[in-house]
Amino acid sequence: MKFLTSLFLLLLIINNVSYSQITSDFTLIRDSYGIPHIFAKTDAAMTYGLAWAACEDDFESIQENFLATRGLLASVKGKEGAIMDVLAHIVQAQEKAHEHYKEGVYSPTFEKMLEAYTQAINDFAQKHPDRILKKGTFPANKHDVIASHILATAIITNIQFDIIRIFGKTMDNHEIPQSAGSNAFAANANKTIDGGTYLCANSHQPLEGTYAWYEAHIASEESGINMYGATFPGGMCLFIGANQHLGWSHTINYPDHSDVYKLKMNPNNKMQYELDGKWETLEKYPIQLKVKLGPIKLPIKKMFYKSKHGIVIKNKEGFYAIRFRANMDIRAAEQWYEMNKASNLSEFKKAIDLQYIQGTNVIYGDKEGNIYSISLGQFPNRDKSYNWQKVLPGNKSSLIWDDFMFPTSDLPQLTNPSSGYIYNTNNTPFHCSAKENYLDPNDYNPTFGYQTKDNNRAIRCEYLFEAKEKIDYDYFKEIKYDQKYHTPLYTSSIEGIDMVFHLDSLKYPEITESIRLLSSWDRTASVDSRSAIASLSLFFITEELFNAGGFPGVNVIDETFIVKHVKKAQKHLKKHFGKVDIPLGTLQRLYRGDKDYPIGGMPDVLAAMNYEKGKKGHLKAFLGDSFIQFIRWDKDGNIFMEATNALGSSHVEGHPHFDDQIDNFLNQRLRPVYLEKEKVMENAESVSFGE
Repeated sequence: MKFLTSLFLLLLIINNVSYSQITSDFTLIRDSYGIPHIFAKTDAAMTYGLAWAACEDDFESIQENFLATRGLLASVKGKEGAIMDVLAHIVQAQEKAHEHYKEGVYSPTFEKMLEAYTQAINDFAQKHPDRILKKGTFPANKHDVIASHILATAIITNIQFDIIRIFGKTMDNHEIPQSAGSNAFAANANKTIDGGTYLCANSHQPLEGTYAWYEAHIASEESGINMYGATFPGGMCLFIGANQHLGWSHTINYPDHSDVYKLKMNPNNKMQYELDGKWETLEKYPIQLKVKLGPIKLPIKKMFYKSKHGIVIKNKEGFYAIRFRANMDIRAAEQWYEMNKASNLSEFKKAIDLQYIQGTNVIYGDKEGNIYSISLGQFPNRDKSYNWQKVLPGNKSSLIWDDFMFPTSDLPQLTNPSSGYIYNTNNTPFHCSAKENYLDPNDYNPTFGYQTKDNNRAIRCEYLFEAKEKIDYDYFKEIKYDQKYHTPLYTSSIEGIDMVFHLDSLKYPEITESIRLLSSWDRTASVDSRSAIASLSLFFITEELFNAGGFPGVNVIDETFIVKHVKKAQKHLKKHFGKVDIPLGTLQRLYRGDKDYPIGGMPDVLAAMNYEKGKKGHLKAFLGDSFIQFIRWDKDGNIFMEATNALGSSHVEGHPHFDDQIDNFLNQRLRPVYLEKEKVMENAESVSFGE
């Protein structure tokens, strides 16, 4: 008995030593901008350190991810939270996390990382109970972390657009939406004057919240990871960035990631649908929310259903089922981990071949001079006799696919094109370099549904690359910061938009001043440009189209529609600013806490910014240019990096690093960043060790 007692105590000691190593074998260095640099002995300790740093900086956003997957965010954030709760319910984030998480789904190393990440969040919550948003929600568990990644993956693959179509009864409109933005481009010695390789990571995300970029540096002795870049609050590793050997960035792509089926219902039983000549019964799948409205929480119930196709949504026209791969694979974070570890193109492509990540383009560069692009997706084996981008008949089981079938070799990709550059701006992946390097859409399976259209950013980006036979690093940066609309103005979502610049003042004398400003505008969305009337007119045009259910999709507008919104914009400017002819920065503002700043950029320029209604007649920047990272390898393979983000590393109002990067961001200034620990220490503001 004494022996068994001693053995039991020994096991406890061993387990405590193991746990202690996970939580203490890292150093967290904060630089002068508060950016976290985590240096760890093991990958698990590195992940613990990343989670701890993210909690210090934005614990609220991490919790919001968890709360949404549990259907509890509405009780904290009201209507805004209810939208995410419903989306997470349709995605079945928690249910699928439990269903797919089992022994062996992750590698042993990544399993330890998942445990460490979860433990860090719980340890932080225990130490800082005052920052917990909702009582009773801790401790979190591994399923919460997995579910939050499932929800993010679903959003990245754009299933929300099909959901919007069903709720808006616009199912015939399945065109690609106008993207809010993301840019990535790279160039190698075929294009660069100095023979180096350049890479720009500039994915456009919300400036604040659960899907805002979180900048960090992670390093582990165990795997050799030494990566600088960005992730989302709650992300287990970096999603974009660079190590000493290579780097990449993502943009969202728009192939057919999800399918919608119209169910044929039994006229004698509203809960039955036809499948292969037989009646199947829907399973009720309700959601009950408590929506915070001021001091009260209003209970709301919404009924959804389950079918053999997937989740079913009912609208006035009938029952529609939606099926997608994003909640059938929980391993996306592990693929990013493998990408973080890669040290050359071969290893990186091996990580890409895992195919756990869906819904993104990849733009890559490395110290050996390679550049590479690929448009990712998990595509099932679909019957080519059907148009999968339209609503499908729900009475054929042969159309209910189970698994994806196609390797990465079947996906659009390009390695080391003769032009010496690659790019993507959420445009078609078939146009990712110079015209002589375009890919032929006919070479790819049509059921993948890849878009074939460009956007203004793509047209402008290729134009700027082609404007010079060879480019230097400064010009490469100028491309990223470009704020000009190409002529004629083009967007894949609104046909006829260029008419806004060609109105006849004799025909519309009541808006003569606005027409003069529009027609004379040089199409540059700089902060001092006299283009407020253009920005606001375009804002009102897209706002009405969206509210009317026109987005996502292609919308055809006429001159009468345009004039209506120019009049509205002119009236708005005179009411709030006293005149029409004002600088763009007077109208457009970047808010942070109780401060606001003039900001340039408009939707679909390369330095893009998207807006919502703000205070005192302003447009408030909320999504677009945010985290920016430039990576340059010289011809000898030495790396040089620069970065900035839109606001600051901390999202705790009043913190010294809450808004200390705004001035750099607005003035297009970058700061050098380093991978070497000794250089990081030279600029250290604080150094702490594992909790």
